[in-house]
Amino acid sequence: MARLILFVFLTLAALASGQTPKKVVAPKAVPDAPATITAPQDFRIESITVEGNRILASPGIAAASGLRLGAKGDTPTFDAARDRLLNSGYFETVAYKYKAAEQGSGYNVTFEVQEMQPLYPLRMEALGVSAAEVTAWLRAKDPLFTGKIPGTQQVLDRTAREIEQFLESKGKPGKVGGRIVLAGEQKYEAQFLPAAGLPNVALVSFEGNKVKRDTELQNAIAAVAFGQPYTESNFRLLLETQLGPFYEKDGYMRVKFGKLTTSASAQVKGIDVHVVIDEGPQYKMGEVSVRGAMADNSKHLLRVAKVPKMAIANFDELRQAAIRIKDDMRHEGYLDADVTVDRDINDETKTVDAFFIPAPGAQYTFGKLEVMGLGLDGVAAVEKAWVVKPGDPYPAEYPDYFLKQVKEQGWFDNLGETRAEPEINAEKHTVNVTLYFRYNPDMKRKKPLQPGELPGGPGQPLQLRQPGQPGFGYYFSSAGFALPK
Repeated sequence: MARLILFVFLTLAALASGQTPKKVVAPKAVPDAPATITAPQDFRIESITVEGNRILASPGIAAASGLRLGAKGDTPTFDAARDRLLNSGYFETVAYKYKAAEQGSGYNVTFEVQEMQPLYPLRMEALGVSAAEVTAWLRAKDPLFTGKIPGTQQVLDRTAREIEQFLESKGKPGKVGGRIVLAGEQKYEAQFLPAAGLPNVALVSFEGNKVKRDTELQNAIAAVAFGQPYTESNFRLLLETQLGPFYEKDGYMRVKFGKLTTSASAQVKGIDVHVVIDEGPQYKMGEVSVRGAMADNSKHLLRVAKVPKMAIANFDELRQAAIRIKDDMRHEGYLDADVTVDRDINDETKTVDAFFIPAPGAQYTFGKLEVMGLGLDGVAAVEKAWVVKPGDPYPAEYPDYFLKQVKEQGWFDNLGETRAEPEINAEKHTVNVTLYFRYNPDMKRKKPLQPGELPGGPGQPLQLRQPGQPGFGYYFSSAGFALPK
């Protein structure tokens, strides 16, 4: 009946308008049936993208997730892939998002990751195989392995099991244990050794040293040697990385560590190690220069390095100068920069020329700023004072410096915890920054504002030094507002 009424109504309407009525075909009756909806699991994975990774390769992360192009995708599948990445031990955080592909009936999946840092080189002890052999094996077994590993227990345990498989393939079966060990001053390694362990170093004594006293040498190596499992190769490395720089700061560039002898300790469980040393001659300081990709910018870099004048070569001072160069490069947006110090030793003149080798990497630029925890007026004040513009080279230290000055200048009443979280995009080489402000009713301004007064002076924005100028040259001045209660 409803269809007949609709048909008559449309016919009369067409006649009234003077148009020839079109034939209206009533739909055929069909039995009631539930609507058919394509289930999400029928959609296929068309692409896998990774964001936030700076060290690990995107294809390796995608492979480690377990997802495959062309396979069915749904929320449980993506949850499981996320959990696999988290359980790998290579990531602090892993999130994902997915959307329908622009063409076709599939999904574009994106993982957002934050990698574990730092990563440590591998070291084999008393296993009868080299680190190079194990590294080649691990590259074939683990899509996340790059030659170094994070120090998480998941990675150490999994790597130990994979090394056991390698030893089995070589006819050298045995249980393996892994741990992070101190191999020198601020230098750590992932050490793998027999699970049964090795004898620990109890005492170190020296012979042949004249420039340095026994107690000086023992104190210099104590932190990295005493209590550590002993192998000769391991201990020689500790001597070179710990006592070598100890001599180099006084110009002794050719120190040699000769014969090592061990004996059971009479005082504790472990072994005593006796070291024969040849200290060699003292060297004077020659020229200091910059080599490599940034040699053309050596004048500025040497000014930043602030190498003190020295008669005797002091590589402690030169290493500190390298850190200053690296900090300056990070200020210019080279967040992955590294600077090493090398030397040319002239044994005839007993002089040493030192040179810095900067490796800048990609230059990162600033993207956008987001302010959380403030009212609209407070957000406006912070954005006005934030001087780095989108597209500018991103100065790595600037967000923390900015927040420190906000506190010291007393912009806000009841200002509690603040923090800056940079979001680094390693593929696009951009950095977005989020500033977080928290209200604390117990925090009061040191000096109450007078009527009409704005904190920070005459209202000038923060300033950055121009590229190439020495010093950071920041100064603050802008309006502040009370946090919302």
